[in-house]
Amino acid sequence: MVQSFHPGLNSFFIRLYQIVDDPSLDSIVSWSETNDSFVLWDLGGFRTRILPKSAEFGRNISEFVSELRYQGFKQIGRSEFGRQDFVKSKLLKKKVEMFDANVKQRNLKLRQRKQENKSRISFKICKFESLCL
Repeated sequence: MVQSFHPGLNSFFIRLYQIVDDPSLDSIVSWSETNDSFVLWDLGGFRTRILPKSAEFGRNISEFVSELRYQGFKQIGRSEFGRQDFVKSKLLKKKVEMFDANVKQRNLKLRQRKQENKSRISFKICKFESLCL
């Protein structure tokens, strides 16, 4: 199957793939037997353990399902969802990891620049203040 996942890669897909692919969460959410969809096994656990840590999913199950539909996912069963290009694969996992690493690296650089700018501003202010040491 040809993967066309990368062009639509966003924080929702990254976070969803990471959660579905995390074996420690299999009792709550996991890949289906065919690895081309995922199943929400424990809605209560999803609501209490995953939603509070994943702002892109919404505040409740209803918002999460709405976001899934908006992102092109189809409801297959009562609590099973799938999308043609959202499948368990080594290639897709690698793309997700690379994209996530790039985002983290970019965020780190932005924080460093922000800190450097704060230092420059502090220096400029103190340069003209007689009370600065």
